Amino acid sequence: MNPARRHLPVVLVLLIALGSTWLAWRHEQEVSERWLRARFDDSLRDTTARIVQRMSAYEQMLRGVQGFYAGTGEVTRQGFTAYVNTLQLGADFAGIQGVGQITLTPAAELPTLLKQLHQQGLADYSITPPGERALYTPIIQVEPFSGRNRLTLGFDPYTVPELRAVMEAARDSGMPRITGKLPQLLDPANGRAPSVILCAPLFRQGSSIRTLAERRASLIGWIYAPVHLDEMMASLYGDTDSDILIHVHDGVEPSADNLLFSSHPAETNPPRLYAAEYLEIGGRNWVIEASTLPGFVTRVGHSDATTIAISGLCLSLLLAVLARILATARQLALRLAQQMTEDLRSSEERWKFALEGAGDGVWDRDLVGDAAFYSRRCLEIFGYEPDEIAPHRQEWVERIHPDDRAAALAATAACIKGHQESFSSEYRLRCKDGRWKWVLARGRVMRRSADGKALRLLGTISDIDARKASEEQIRHMAQHDSLTGLPNRALFADRLQQALSLVHRDHAHLALFFVDLDEFKAINDRFGHATGDLLLQEAARRMHECIRASDTVGRIGGDEFVVLLPSLSSVEDARHVAEKIRQALATPFEIGGHALRISASIGIACYPEHGDSESRLWSIADAAMYAAKARGGNRVELAGGSPTHAVLTPPADLPIITP
Repeated sequence: MNPARRHLPVVLVLLIALGSTWLAWRHEQEVSERWLRARFDDSLRDTTARIVQRMSAYEQMLRGVQGFYAGTGEVTRQGFTAYVNTLQLGADFAGIQGVGQITLTPAAELPTLLKQLHQQGLADYSITPPGERALYTPIIQVEPFSGRNRLTLGFDPYTVPELRAVMEAARDSGMPRITGKLPQLLDPANGRAPSVILCAPLFRQGSSIRTLAERRASLIGWIYAPVHLDEMMASLYGDTDSDILIHVHDGVEPSADNLLFSSHPAETNPPRLYAAEYLEIGGRNWVIEASTLPGFVTRVGHSDATTIAISGLCLSLLLAVLARILATARQLALRLAQQMTEDLRSSEERWKFALEGAGDGVWDRDLVGDAAFYSRRCLEIFGYEPDEIAPHRQEWVERIHPDDRAAALAATAACIKGHQESFSSEYRLRCKDGRWKWVLARGRVMRRSADGKALRLLGTISDIDARKASEEQIRHMAQHDSLTGLPNRALFADRLQQALSLVHRDHAHLALFFVDLDEFKAINDRFGHATGDLLLQEAARRMHECIRASDTVGRIGGDEFVVLLPSLSSVEDARHVAEKIRQALATPFEIGGHALRISASIGIACYPEHGDSESRLWSIADAAMYAAKARGGNRVELAGGSPTHAVLTPPADLPIITP
């Protein structure tokens, strides 16, 4: 045998071994990259969700001020100051510099406005910029009235085109709207970062605002709140990954001119990973950009690719030596082959250990024989032992939640058919103890036949139950009152809107109650907020016991509650439920060793008897509640009618207390 033919098997074995090493190295690189991308995407989604939650809180705060004006009508400066102080602009509203009022004043009414403000103690009040114009929109009050907020008093934002456009958009839509990136208009030399301004329209009390023309005719002014993005981002709840660069841009095209916030302004290194999320905030589009810093890749991007490459190279050389020895001595070749088998098994174990060390389970499916292999970690995630799940595909499929099964199987089938290189799907799987656990399944076809038929499917399983629970908790916090657990104003308004859609369609009835606790403030002032909070929780529980499962009780602030009865036979049904709630709240409360007695003033508005829109029912029920309070409280007042019940109540300045 010539030397070339004698060395040919050795060369072929070396090339095949090196090729296998490259495939294993490449697979490990891809697994590491997917893990890095998953962690990066989770961090971006979490940051985006918290930005949305915070901006929603800002908008709800402005809606609360709108409601205050709509329910009160003429608001004094002292009343506005007291209301803003009760908002307690703490952690939930960090970033907001204050809350201010803008009045719409024709030129003919300007002298009267200035005279009133001077008489109210603002002797130096003047409008800037000066000049004659047909319409003025000066800032007449801003709270808290301290620091830089004093500079804004008297400023006419209508003279700034960017502000005027947003104010008119808020007027025409009737909704809060936000400006783009604004410079520091009144104090440009202070060095602070640019800001944005939220504003919402104020309409004349009792006026109809269903059409564009009605909203323009009923406008009396605006409320506004400037927001510094730097302070807002620094106060977001939850841990923010310091190794991820976050940019917030106004608009859909990121640029230095519309940059609102940067977590690392001095960073210039090219990122390993980049992604962007698009949001709609107050009628404007925002882009949330995220990119990795070197520390993120170092901390998260663990990979055994180098180990696999070195091990594979060594194994390739050993295989070449083995092939050479096989050409000269069969017995020696057999011994070396046994040793190589052990080395290969060790390499496979290291590969599995690298994946499962990251918390993922490994599964392997033989598509020809319908056999399945599940790693130890894969079964541990669901509490099973290796012999408790049969090695067949159907055993796994039957444990997928019925609501998620079709989508999960479709994703796998698309990969097997070659429509996509790999698949990734999230679904719930039944654990050994019967619980449902959220998992992320990833996989790809590792081997196909000559005609393209898939032969082997390999993938991983990740436990994402904690992440799903965290997302659900965030959604719950955004829609429920933190003290009582009842739906907050946003969720209650959504349910009212849905109920109105149903009764419009079915020609049915619904009722809306406004419930105000009459003597709560006296108890809260005397015994402290802790006792007041316990009293509010117990009152919420009693009201909830008085309604059906299909009804809703919500808390809209302080000692004010609302009740929605979405399905009624008659107005008398609403009277009956309201009276039941009034009597339940009139029963003494045993709290902290004291018997505390309160009462409730309840206003009722029914559809279609008293209104056919959300805003109309809301306004009428609120007015009926105030009518009940005006008649002494502890009674139910139907809109447009007489109280359904009235009793003698104890003195309002001292609740009945039994030690």
